[in-house]
Amino acid sequence: MREQQTLGRRIQEGRKAAGLSQESLGERLGVSRQAVSKWEADAAVPELENLIAMSRIFGVTIGALLGVEPPEAPSEGDAPESPGDGAEDAAPAGELTDRELAAVEAIVQKYLEAVQRPRWSRRKKLAAGAAACAAGLLTVLVLNGIFSSLGRRLDQVQDQVNYVQSSVSSQIGSLTGQLSGLLEEQNSLISDYTIQIQDYDLEKAVWYLTASVTPKAYTAGTVATFTARTNTGKTESAQARNDGGVFTVENWAVPMGEPVPPGVMDADDDESGSRVQVSVTLTDGDTSQIESLETLYEDPSAYQLWINGNWEEEWENSCLLFQELDLQISNETDIPLELTDAELALFSNDDAVPVWSAPLTTAMDLWNRQGYVQMHVPMGPEDPVPLHPGDTLVAAVRIADDHGRNDWRPFYYWQNDDGTLVGRVSAPDGWQPGDLIPIENS
Repeated sequence: MREQQTLGRRIQEGRKAAGLSQESLGERLGVSRQAVSKWEADAAVPELENLIAMSRIFGVTIGALLGVEPPEAPSEGDAPESPGDGAEDAAPAGELTDRELAAVEAIVQKYLEAVQRPRWSRRKKLAAGAAACAAGLLTVLVLNGIFSSLGRRLDQVQDQVNYVQSSVSSQIGSLTGQLSGLLEEQNSLISDYTIQIQDYDLEKAVWYLTASVTPKAYTAGTVATFTARTNTGKTESAQARNDGGVFTVENWAVPMGEPVPPGVMDADDDESGSRVQVSVTLTDGDTSQIESLETLYEDPSAYQLWINGNWEEEWENSCLLFQELDLQISNETDIPLELTDAELALFSNDDAVPVWSAPLTTAMDLWNRQGYVQMHVPMGPEDPVPLHPGDTLVAAVRIADDHGRNDWRPFYYWQNDDGTLVGRVSAPDGWQPGDLIPIENS
């Protein structure tokens, strides 16, 4: 059976055909680059208005974008919109043009036909098989071959029916959820809001947030108060300043709360973090209205310096002789982080004390000069390090930053598997000095 192309793949192909990056497409749709990336990875489904906007940008029908009708041959009128173009006959924002309404009707009709056609096809094949049996025109051996082939075809038809039904149910459920979201947005008190993590303090266990909200209606006397509630019940409130109808609070210290195990927030979520629910209260005279904004689910470990390394070595007589060290350290987060200390070490088996270590003075000098580390220098023990059969040797860098983080970060490890050297890029998640890494069966 032909492989089914996903919605995410069609969005990716349409974006590339339009000559747009994920960030550029996100800007045109008013969403983040991460949102576009999730759509293309089929980790999320675009909202209805974004599907409509993308069909216009890519110059395709909604049905073609959803994969229920073949794409039309590109014409001058259907060419993808360029970043500066604007269609004079486009429908107002949030409304469908006559062409898009017709496309939606065609989508529904094609779904109905797709569900009905395989069933009629199955009946016809069964009737043909019964007629062939009744006529007795073929020998028992030929009939057996025909029925065997017919069974396989019926299985294929049933698979197609199941796929169409599943696809229809999934897309209808997705569109229902999006329509529900649009209704919620229509009944919302606000037209827009943003919540961003600006910084954090591990010692104080607080996040520093910047939050803003734009009410749909307000007066000169409207007061906006942001409130954060953690999963442990702690609350913190801050009154926002009014900047022409945009109510903003900056450098707002919010408790981190206790870490939540994976799967508690979402059964499909394999990450852990602290949960903070943010809401806003709009007060105008004696009237107050509260609206929930967002639930932050953040882990401080996600905001740390990035490290990557490789260590060239020679393997001889069950010993490792280390040569050139290739090491990169940088800040890939939106939070200001500074490297305060770095150390390189080798750990054997489950020993918590390294068999060799040295301060990374070159790395510190590079960071202080340019704000990142990219070095390729000779470094390592002068003498070969023995690695007996069954032994493991882990290379790790101790990273300390100005936010109170000071931990070992493994970047490579070697194992002697019955005389064969096996090198692996990274140690298991959560590795700490003293942890034993068992040899994996090749």
